Amino acid sequence: SVLSGSILSAQRSDNGSYVCKLNISGMEVVSDPISVQLEGLPHFIRQPEKLNVTKNSPFNLTCQAVGPPEPVEIYWFRNNIQLNEKPHISPSVLTVPGLNETALFSCEAHNSKGLTASNPGQVNVKGIPSAPTSVHVLNRTAHDIAISWVPGFDAFSALNSCNIQVTEAVPRSNDSVLLFNTSVPPHVYHIQQLEPMADYNIQVSCRNEVGWSAFSPWITASTTEGAPNTPPLNVTVSFNESSSFLEIRWVKPPLGRIHGELQGYHIWYRWQNSKGMVSHQGMGKNG
Repeated sequence: SVLSGSILSAQRSDNGSYVCKLNISGMEVVSDPISVQLEGLPHFIRQPEKLNVTKNSPFNLTCQAVGPPEPVEIYWFRNNIQLNEKPHISPSVLTVPGLNETALFSCEAHNSKGLTASNPGQVNVKGIPSAPTSVHVLNRTAHDIAISWVPGFDAFSALNSCNIQVTEAVPRSNDSVLLFNTSVPPHVYHIQQLEPMADYNIQVSCRNEVGWSAFSPWITASTTEGAPNTPPLNVTVSFNESSSFLEIRWVKPPLGRIHGELQGYHIWYRWQNSKGMVSHQGMGKNG
């Protein structure tokens, strides 16, 4: 008798050696092997990949396809324009001397059955990032301002740090510009060592491996009230014998040292009686 078999929807994985085995009265009979090789259009193993490259610096792209049948020949394309007149035998490595603008690279694989086109690989040129946007105040205290911002387009190179420039809205000295540096992400920063009740202009710039972005637009933020940083001046004490009370006088701190609305004073005094030294603390109104 004659037996036959078939492989439905044959694929490349069906390639190989096949034998037929028979069992006759308990004896196994094995046929001679036959080789099955499925031929068709080239099949890509490696296609041009997406890359981010430094401007005018060389880089390589690889295109690899297989049969059978062999050989497989490779033609390269840049922005749909063929680059090589003579075919390269797969695998093929294309060396590009450099780019100054984004380009699309692809390849075609040819064999005796026809051709297969690869997916395009976009090659981007790294550049200077765009300026940050939406600088926003998260929190304020007497000496600190916390801010956040939205990073600009990174120009195909990851951002690694940002500079925060802070100036007094009304400069108190020639040395009124503060510059802080922070690694990113996150895109937040806690500005410290500021003066209370002061207005500050703030802007942000970020960098990647190519260079620094422009600064964001200025925003203005204010610190909150803080404790006075100097005591009252010229404290004097006088005793009124007729009414038996002490009168304490002082000059309030300079306006620039009060750091807010002055609400009152703590008065601490002590005296000695027959039982020894006595201390007391009270609250005084503005004087």
